[in-house]
Amino acid sequence: MYNKEFEIIFAYAKDKTDDIEILLSANNSFSVSISEQEIESFKYADAKGIGVRVIKDGKVGYAYTEKFDEETFKMIVDEAIENCKYSEDDEVVVMENYPSISQKLDVYSAELDKVDMNDKIQLAKDLEKFAKDADEAIFNVPYSAMGDGTSFVKVANSKGLDKEDAQNYTYAYVAVLAAKDDDKRMGMDFCITRDFSEFDAKKLADDSAEKALALLGGEPVEKGNYPIVFNNEMSATMLATFTSIFQAKSVQEGRSLLKGKLGETIANEKVTIVDDALMADGFATRAFDSEGYPSQKTVLVEKGVLKSFLHNTQTARKDGVKSTGNANRSYKGSLGISTTNFCLEAGDVKESELFAKHDRIIEIVNLQGMHSGANPISGDFSLSGQGFLWENGVRKHSLKPFTVSGNFIKMFNDVEAIADNFKFNMSSIGAASMLIKELAISG
Repeated sequence: MYNKEFEIIFAYAKDKTDDIEILLSANNSFSVSISEQEIESFKYADAKGIGVRVIKDGKVGYAYTEKFDEETFKMIVDEAIENCKYSEDDEVVVMENYPSISQKLDVYSAELDKVDMNDKIQLAKDLEKFAKDADEAIFNVPYSAMGDGTSFVKVANSKGLDKEDAQNYTYAYVAVLAAKDDDKRMGMDFCITRDFSEFDAKKLADDSAEKALALLGGEPVEKGNYPIVFNNEMSATMLATFTSIFQAKSVQEGRSLLKGKLGETIANEKVTIVDDALMADGFATRAFDSEGYPSQKTVLVEKGVLKSFLHNTQTARKDGVKSTGNANRSYKGSLGISTTNFCLEAGDVKESELFAKHDRIIEIVNLQGMHSGANPISGDFSLSGQGFLWENGVRKHSLKPFTVSGNFIKMFNDVEAIADNFKFNMSSIGAASMLIKELAISG
């Protein structure tokens, strides 16, 4: 697709640039939300654009357009060349015809595109209905929604590279508010899939309600240091907050607490963290990155030892290593780095076994303030949490909102066990429940 557009750009740039890379992305997305069984929001978005990255006299320049005609294509080449003159990035950039991966990735479902619009709307309505009917303590369903999306990307360069890929997905989520006296709590659950038939509106609604109801009637927590269990969703949330420390660009610019620690032990031996762009059921699975570099599985932390950072070709060249296939840029932006399917690998024990390892344990099932309360440079965090007190392996009662504080690296050094209940969050970051030796808790 879009071969003619690429040919026009390559032909015009041939004698004007030393090298050129063209990135095209075309995306469409749909979402519907329901309130009182009526459509509250109905959105459809369609975006398409082409961005060029050119090399001229050792300098790099960018430009892009969302207008598809020959004169505009020529204009963005000229604009990118002009921008080279003002580039402050002196790092060497090299483009190549990178090989393709051997396996076929199943990331596009033709059946998903055939789902009737009425069925999508009915799913969102069912989520709200089932949630309201789940329990008399539920007084509001603030979110009941579903959506889907399709993305197409094509990248090519003047060295002969020419790759394209398409993928799609659909999601649904519902959140409920429950009350008991003056105590109000929220619960939410979600599902992401490429198979519409996998949605179970009643189960999603019931699970959301159960989460909210279980938190009602919380008691104050006594200030102190406690063994902590992050459930699988909150383990993923903690991991997501600190993904940037594994990006080579952050390390090279001194914005990562892992600078200078490659090859060192930074976590308990039970901890293995990977970025796997080839994961069969992942929702960030892809055959290549934004430079066309082939995707791979990268082991970042292996049994507690820091083995690698995430690289694009530019950061890899600076460190004298190979790219990990984590280049990222939109057609509007410059080259950066992003995670794909970023995972704390599961352990081999049941979640229930975690709570039997100490007399008293606090289970954390909700965290807030991730952006303001966590520092990726120092690793320190102080976050608002919700959860439960466990005694001798039995859940005693919920807790009033509290603050949990600690340090990311120390926390991973203090991991005592990881369960086998791996789960992705809504951002392709996954983890299992984990037991931490202790963290500071205050009411």
